[in-house]
Amino acid sequence: MSWLETALLECTLTEDVLGYLYGRGARDSTIIGEGIVTWKPMITKSPDDDFRKWCGDYGERMEGFLVCPVRSPKGLLIGFEARSIKQKRIMDFRLPESKWNPFWLGLRTGMSKIWNGGNVWIVEGLFDKCALEWAVPETDVVLASVRAHLSKEHVEFLRRYCQQARIFMVYDNDPTGRRATHGYINDDGKRISGALERLQRVGLNAVEVRYSAKDPGVVWDMGGAKAVKSVF
Repeated sequence: MSWLETALLECTLTEDVLGYLYGRGARDSTIIGEGIVTWKPMITKSPDDDFRKWCGDYGERMEGFLVCPVRSPKGLLIGFEARSIKQKRIMDFRLPESKWNPFWLGLRTGMSKIWNGGNVWIVEGLFDKCALEWAVPETDVVLASVRAHLSKEHVEFLRRYCQQARIFMVYDNDPTGRRATHGYINDDGKRISGALERLQRVGLNAVEVRYSAKDPGVVWDMGGAKAVKSVF
């Protein structure tokens, strides 16, 4: 077992982080299923140079952070997203295996639903995922791509496993989210394809979900589960 896998198993979930998760719409099934924990510095030094550079020798720079592990379709740990609940600071750490695996938040609990033919809803971040889960059918899965961008690994994953499913794009209603969904013209005049076009190009049934708020997390803040179910 790797140092990072062992470290995550040694971490628990503190009351302040658990309360923060509940306040942002996270359900126990997501918290437990995804293995979300509160990070604590380890006793032994990490053998990973990149981890020590960004997180400290023992992970001391992330002390108290909410950490959501990220796993491959086969369940291999490929990194994590970490965020401070006291200040707006978010970081993601990626192991070498992430170079050939899609970096999704939510795949640990979502893969079985995908195998069973569930539809896939794609959002940007963890708390967009937590909010939207209150509205989608239990048979469907909500995946967060961490930022408003689908990598080639994301697209290939969906092409491989979701041919019979519907793909719902629910990126933020801001310029970044709109550009990521529909594409744009860059400074050199080159057309950059958006997520919808790229997914449809590989034969997937991908559609956009339009809604009247900045993002699903904001909808949750407006009125909790009732608001999310009303909007979506």
